[in-house]
Amino acid sequence: MTDRKKIVTVGGGTGTFVVISGLRTIPNLALSAMVTMADDGGSTGRLRDAYGFLPPGDARQALVALAPDGNVLRDLFAYRFLKGDVAGHNLGNLFLTALTDVLGSNEAALQEASSILRVDGTVIPATEVPATLCATLSDGSTVLGQNTISESGTADRHIESLSYETPLPITVAAREALEEADLIVLGPGLLYSSTIAALLGDGTQDAIRASSARVVYIANLFTKAGETDGYSLSRHCAEVEKYTGKSIDHILVHNEGFSPEVLAWYANEAEFPLVDDMGEDPRVIRGPLASVNIVPPLPNDPVRRSLMRHDSVLVAEALRPLIG
Repeated sequence: MTDRKKIVTVGGGTGTFVVISGLRTIPNLALSAMVTMADDGGSTGRLRDAYGFLPPGDARQALVALAPDGNVLRDLFAYRFLKGDVAGHNLGNLFLTALTDVLGSNEAALQEASSILRVDGTVIPATEVPATLCATLSDGSTVLGQNTISESGTADRHIESLSYETPLPITVAAREALEEADLIVLGPGLLYSSTIAALLGDGTQDAIRASSARVVYIANLFTKAGETDGYSLSRHCAEVEKYTGKSIDHILVHNEGFSPEVLAWYANEAEFPLVDDMGEDPRVIRGPLASVNIVPPLPNDPVRRSLMRHDSVLVAEALRPLIG
């Protein structure tokens, strides 16, 4: 049997879910999801504050993506309660929190959840303890917390630098996965509070530079108000390279338009399609990557989600030739 190519996705949330959901349909891949432990919003934030464990949300989405279709537990893990005291919580978040409490460690909880869901792949926390993001803005002020950073900015100031409030080392498992990878996939997702947030652990840049893997960046579909106002494709890439310490080898970008309805919805939020300003740069791979389906807001969801998402099948097909 051909040795499986080792693919490591870096980030969290819906972006990681979409990429893994597509890649797991390609045979002979060993998939690992390195997820940020800085999430502090919504259901995840409530559980993180109450228990002090690693935030479960990004890990849950990666586990669900790695689980086989037709597994009722896969659907249950993604189930969001709509009523009562548990309104806004995902069953998967509650389950992972309970497993951590019962088994005594986040690592044991992820292993047990992986076994229960029969996942084919590995979910790896970027850090061993919860991380708090600290953004220094262009006006000299600082903002703490992932959810605060992604919601409190304005077009008049931008993020100059991002770090953890307290320096934290990368986990041993994450370091090994990066060093042994054949392909490292960054994004899509919020540039700072998702993608870059997973790259801030001490030792991450060393691991990426030590790896022979090619680095792929999947660009976002739209800018994010308060986080990437006015950012073009080249600005996104420059920021990613600043925190990886290594040049991006391939850049995937959606090059088809959006409906007037979608554009109006995003414009009302002061968000706009990402401007592709990279011309003939040979690293850029352009094509249709967005889903044709609009994702409506969920009732009682405390976090504002994207209306448009990348399409897992289209992303997988764009990545397939890069796997080798």
